[in-house]
Parts: sequence; C-alpha cells; structure tokens
Amino acid sequence: MKHLVFPSWKDIALYLELWLLAMVLSYVYFNFIELGQLTDPSYRWKDFLVDGLSMLVFIGVSLIFNWIFISLFQPLQHYLGKLFLYSVLLLIVNTIVATLYSMVWDMPQQEYIKSIYMFSLVATFISSIHANILFQKAYRKEVETQHHLQLENARQKEVNLQTTLMALKSQVDPHFLFNNLSILSELIEENPDDARSFLDSLSRVYRYKLVNMNGNLVSVHHELQMLRSYVDLIQNRFGQAILVNFPQVEPENCQIPPLAIQTLVENAIKHNAHSQSHPLIIDIKMDGLHVMVSNALQPLSSDVESTGLGLANLRSRYKLLSGRTIQVKNDGKCFIVTIPLINKKK
Repeated sequence: MKHLVFPSWKDIALYLELWLLAMVLSYVYFNFIELGQLTDPSYRWKDFLVDGLSMLVFIGVSLIFNWIFISLFQPLQHYLGKLFLYSVLLLIVNTIVATLYSMVWDMPQQEYIKSIYMFSLVATFISSIHANILFQKAYRKEVETQHHLQLENARQKEVNLQTTLMALKSQVDPHFLFNNLSILSELIEENPDDARSFLDSLSRVYRYKLVNMNGNLVSVHHELQMLRSYVDLIQNRFGQAILVNFPQVEPENCQIPPLAIQTLVENAIKHNAHSQSHPLIIDIKMDGLHVMVSNALQPLSSDVESTGLGLANLRSRYKLLSGRTIQVKNDGKCFIVTIPLINKKK
C-alpha cells in the first residue's frame, strides 16, 4: 500500500464541490421528484444541516474507500473492469454504512429508504465519478512512467550496444596486426623491396580500417574494394599460392560489418596450406541476401594456434547489429562461412 499523502487545497476544494453537488442532487430529488414541488415548507435549515452532515459521512466514507481501492489495485491493467468492481464494492460499503446509520438513529424503514439510503446512492454516484477521475490520473501517470522507463532502457541499451561494439572492434586490432606483422617480419629478412611494397599496401588497408571502423556498417562495394587491396597485399607475399575469386555482381543498398569478408579470407589463409603447385582458392559469392566465402580444406603440416577470435567477433557483431547470425559449415572437404547482407536504411 502507498504512503498516506495529505490532500492539497485543490483536493479539499474538489471534495467540497463533490459534497455540494451531492447536496444539490439530493435536494432536487426530494423537491422535484419525490415531493413534486419546488420547495418543501417543512424543510428547514436544521434539516439541511442534518442532511449535509449525513451526506458528508457518505462522501467521507467513499473518499476513504477510493484511496484504499486505488492503493491496492493499480488501474494500469483492466481499467474498466476495476472501475466496475470499485462501483459495486462502494455501493455495498455505503449500503452497510446507511444501515448502521439508520440503526443508530432508529429510523423507520420508509424514512430510511427516502433519506439515508438515497444519500448513500447519491454519494456512490458522485464518488464513482471522482474515482473515475483518479483512475484516469493514475493510469496516465503510470503510462507516462512506463514510457519514461522504456525510453531510459532504450537509451541504456544503445549505450551498452555502442560500448560492446567498441570493445568488439578493438579486438580486431591485435588480430589484424598479429597476422600481418608476422608476414612483414618474415618478408623483411627475405626481400626488403617487397617488404616496402607490402608495408605500403598494409598502410592503405589499415587506413581503410581506421576510417570505417568508426561506423558499424559499410557498403559491400567499399568492403570489396578494400579486400582487393588486401589480396594484392597477400599476393605480394605469396604470389599465386593464394587466389581469390570475387563475385561478378555486387548487390546494391546492402551493408556488412567492416572487415567482415577480410576476416574470413584471412582465416582461410591462416588455417590452410598453400603453395604455387597447390594454391589455396577462396571463392566469394553473393546471392542478394548473403555472402558466401568458401575454400577447399588443405590441412597444414603442423597445427596452427587459433584463438577463434575472428569468427567469434564477427558472430557477436552480427548479433548486436541485426539480431542475425553467421553460418559455418565444415563437411571435411570444404569450409564455408555464410554471412547475411544487411539492407541499407533509406
């Protein structure tokens, strides 16, 4: 139950208005409907004060019941059903109060029905209107509170999403640098000229990475452009031992996470043997909905330590960005990774 809140002057004014309205309705009923005349000569100020106090009792009981009912039954759900239940229960409560009231004053049944019970009905009607106002105010307040909470939760999820994406993106840096700096280290000893050319290509690729990793998605066209530079970089080291077949048609208005395809090509090179006589062929295909990167399995002579970071990173980024996932298939002969294309929002 909620803590008791003392009424403000506006609430007190409203309660007085309810009391006056109840008195007016009662007066109209007794003089126009019951007695059939404008005024009753026998009705005096003393009678008015007694009736006013009686009505005040029923209005007070109704207002207390309002507070208890609304405190126990929040009206956000099943609003109309709760309002109907409130009206029925209030009528029962006021009837019980009217009965007790008549027993205290030892009233005849006919006088009880014409006066006290009628007061209880009028008070119930007026209080139901008041309760409906309170229900609507509580309903709007709860809706506004829930809407505010939803907005705050959405903002918090957005912050958490951006934080998680930044953490995932930062994991690409050591993964990317580790593989390529190892190649560069070997190349420096074997051929310094090729090492310089390799470093130039690496700089162009890394510049693309720095620019585009500030966003969550890049167009397929720009990704493939970068990938061609990356393949040139790899072939500068391995020659025709690594061949990459690019798709003939690029889908329009489609995006993918930055370096998604490059990560798959890089993993294929890392985990498969390749030589001039037995080149590693990597096929990149697109069907308008997905990108498929596949290669025949060519086991290495020795095991290569794998952190599994590349695929795990890509899988996590797809889940955060689109709720979709990547598919990995290994049938013992071919290794195929399928990633979804994400439609660009116009």
